[in-house]
Amino acid sequence: MAPFILAWEITKACNLKCIHCRASATKHRDPKELTTQEGYRLLDELAYLGTKMVILSGGEPLLRDDVFDLASYGSSLGLRMTLATNGSLITKEVAEKIKTSKIVRVSVSLDGPSADAHDEFRGVKSSFDAAINGIKILKNTGVPVQINTTVSAVNIGTMEKFPEMIEALGAIAWHVFFLVPTGRGQALELARIQEYKDMLEKFYTVYKDAKIEAKATCAPQFYRLLAERGEKVETKGCLAGTGFGFISSTGEVQPCGFLQILCGNIREKSFKEIWENSHTLKALRDPDRLKGRCKICAYNNVCGGCRARAYEVSGDAFGFDPICWYEEVNSEE
Repeated sequence: MAPFILAWEITKACNLKCIHCRASATKHRDPKELTTQEGYRLLDELAYLGTKMVILSGGEPLLRDDVFDLASYGSSLGLRMTLATNGSLITKEVAEKIKTSKIVRVSVSLDGPSADAHDEFRGVKSSFDAAINGIKILKNTGVPVQINTTVSAVNIGTMEKFPEMIEALGAIAWHVFFLVPTGRGQALELARIQEYKDMLEKFYTVYKDAKIEAKATCAPQFYRLLAERGEKVETKGCLAGTGFGFISSTGEVQPCGFLQILCGNIREKSFKEIWENSHTLKALRDPDRLKGRCKICAYNNVCGGCRARAYEVSGDAFGFDPICWYEEVNSEE
């Protein structure tokens, strides 16, 4: 058993100051980061266990000088290596290295459809222009680009402007991430429940009609919406600790990057041992552990609620997701 997708935060260092940063990233790299050789051993184990995709993330992963060595090594093992970046450090030379290292997709974060909106989110002026330039360079180099957008009360009113812009940029996918208030994101407000509902209703239209791949992340209610409309649902809404895993820059295993419950360190135990034996991870795989409206919901095997958002808001990883708009009937809470 292994997670289908593993996100590895290869560094917490970042050149931006994003107000929603899960990692509470800093300017400088941590000397306790996993070394290149430790990274190779991790990739060896993941490939052996059957993981299919590895996301090299951060912080800003391009600040780590061995990022392309890690990507090339993972690719040589048959892993689908991807890169999550803010886009500001993409140059023609960097794009060529991304292509040569066989990274199959690069996700670039855009949190506003204009410079003012995006730069406010990212904490650095001109970060929007830098990201757009990076996307264009990647596209011209032949590297597939995905756009990631974090949705909160700050920017939810701008979501309708994204699909046309993303298609114009030549991106192949748009993934929206509903805010989980962890790290620096604790200072941000969640949008109102009705706003999230309305946004997902509109996102459904994009999902059905757009020429690009559209996916909602940390928004498991979207998968209930799909099921209710008779759509084929091929994945559960929240995959934390099941189909998705996370490893921090210092080797800590977590159910996902937003659910910051430490399950073990790969410097002390193998990833396999942690993934299969952690009490937290085992509990997350048991739908009977859910509470409140998530426990009694007929769609808890499709949605499941965001475990990280429940944990951050209530302190209980098995409580109900606070952005859920479904009525609480006969709930325990």
